[in-house]
Amino acid sequence: MKHPEDKEFFVSFTDEQGRANNFEILAVIEYEGTDYAVMLSEHDSPSYNGKLYIFEIAEELDSPTDTYIGVEDQSVIDAVYELFMNELLKEENI
Repeated sequence: MKHPEDKEFFVSFTDEQGRANNFEILAVIEYEGTDYAVMLSEHDSPSYNGKLYIFEIAEELDSPTDTYIGVEDQSVIDAVYELFMNELLKEENI
């Protein structure tokens, strides 16, 4: 499991109504050659309400920022979540 380097890592998305929704990136998980961000939304985010989300990370070659794409394939979501939980449990047992 990859971790954001030495600092808390946050991103903000704007929903269809123009409201900001803030997320903390808990980890970056590689699955089948693609990186996925496991994110926790803030409890006061208007559209997401304190839930865990998984987004595919698409690195932009000509930009310093990444693009996050919602994952719709439930089998990918399940696999990434399982990898995340396994790594989390390993870290807690250290």
